[in-house]
Amino acid sequence: MANTFKNTTKSDVVTDAVSSATTNVLSTAGNATLILLSALFSNKTGSSVTVDVYLVTSTGDDVYMVRNAPIPAGSTLELISDSKIILESSDVVRARCNTSTAVDVIISYLEQTP
Repeated sequence: MANTFKNTTKSDVVTDAVSSATTNVLSTAGNATLILLSALFSNKTGSSVTVDVYLVTSTGDDVYMVRNAPIPAGSTLELISDSKIILESSDVVRARCNTSTAVDVIISYLEQTP
């Protein structure tokens, strides 16, 4: 089994509903398992904003990881710290912000492939 540390970034998180594919930040490849290590959301503006992070699963219910989480002006929200979230094949992490072009996101993870 191959283990590879990776990260993904998305600038200017959109304001669309989390049901829209335009909010996709990270998708799990067909035969991979991802272990989410860190998710940082950075507010680039001078005003407070809120973010939603949503997990679309290939099995089970789709759920919010966080909803309406406030990020003060110029601050960063660390969503995953001291815990791990496992993504299975075809799972997707989605994010939206209440303010257009206000937030960037970085997700670090371990990808395991057979």
